[in-house]
Amino acid sequence: MNPLNQSEHTIIGGGIVGLMLAHYLNQSGVKVTVVDPSPPGHINQASFGNAGRLAFASYRPIAEPGLWWQGLSMLWKKDSVVRIPWSYRLAVLPWLLRLLRESSYRRSEQNAAATAELNALSKKCWDDIIQDHGLHSLVSKTGWLKLFSTDKAFTDMDSQLDTLDQHDLHWQKLSAEEVYQLEPNLGPGIKHGFLQQDSILIKQPHRLIETLAQSLAKRGVKFLVENISDIRKIENGLELCSVNGSIHTQKATVCSGAWSQKLLENLGDRFPLESERGYHLMFRPTQLIGHSIMHVEEHIVLSPMIDGLRMTTGEEFAGLDTPPDYKLIHAKLPSAKALLPNFDFSVQAKWLGFRPSLPDSKPIIDRHPTMDNLFLGFGHGHLGMTQSAATGKLLADLILNNRNEFNIRSFRANRF
Repeated sequence: MNPLNQSEHTIIGGGIVGLMLAHYLNQSGVKVTVVDPSPPGHINQASFGNAGRLAFASYRPIAEPGLWWQGLSMLWKKDSVVRIPWSYRLAVLPWLLRLLRESSYRRSEQNAAATAELNALSKKCWDDIIQDHGLHSLVSKTGWLKLFSTDKAFTDMDSQLDTLDQHDLHWQKLSAEEVYQLEPNLGPGIKHGFLQQDSILIKQPHRLIETLAQSLAKRGVKFLVENISDIRKIENGLELCSVNGSIHTQKATVCSGAWSQKLLENLGDRFPLESERGYHLMFRPTQLIGHSIMHVEEHIVLSPMIDGLRMTTGEEFAGLDTPPDYKLIHAKLPSAKALLPNFDFSVQAKWLGFRPSLPDSKPIIDRHPTMDNLFLGFGHGHLGMTQSAATGKLLADLILNNRNEFNIRSFRANRF
């Protein structure tokens, strides 16, 4: 089979994590090829449809103490924002058991601390990349406004404040009056607000990814639209196989998100990677709100973007092959209307994407356990955009054998 391309380093996955790694390797003079079944910014990529938040202050894992009872109750509630179809419950059970194991106080705190460190590094890296690639017009540093209708939900935030201070992540508590001064078009019933000042809004995620990929291409990064189905060790490197041919490369990194385990299983790998299916609805553009807002108790996010207002909510565990079910997100439309009563919530577009999730809410950032020239960067869950810049830097340092003071052991591949 004739090689489609010969590369010094090939990145399998052209989403935001793959592009960040390409940036750092290219910056160091490495000849890089990025290969993906879709071009950067395509609707099929998880990077396309997120809430557009670089949420550096979001560091708590899914697996928290008390998850067992909380999880059971959410599965049986009619209005729950967590959905697992009956047909998938047996398949997801091993992952859920691992999730429960991570919900002890000790493990939960360890996972939170590691995530906070990664987010803090990513904040610094994102600032550099926005500057380097001229992405200023596609981001807004207005912060992320969290809204609360109850005193309890608001005071629950207090336990996180020391960690935010420790990592120089700025925040501000707001009274109801201050919330309505910031966002006068919100509906009634908001009692408190919490402004995460360092959070950045990406005004349109797929446009930022397209722009970043174009900038990288001008600097010499090659892009191939191919679906890699197998990785084979060959003399002096690796062979990456697709239906159209193969790529011969000295080194490679798997950044394939929720599809990473499928690709790696031919090597005998068994990573506990699950897909948290995320939905969004798009509405017409609006200037009724200036911040990306999250109603904490209602579990909805509204983000004003260039192409329209985007709404995200909920979790669905149903694998990669189950058809979309938009009932969960449509059921939250009344909550969105109550939050922004003067807006026309006529749906313009809808989307389903697949978040790659590991039980401890931390990605794998490591060298492959048995192949020295293969590297791994996937499993970021809700924080793929947020953590992508730090992941790219840490992987590049690992690949290039650069010294780095960051403790990467929390993200090792063999921790499960």
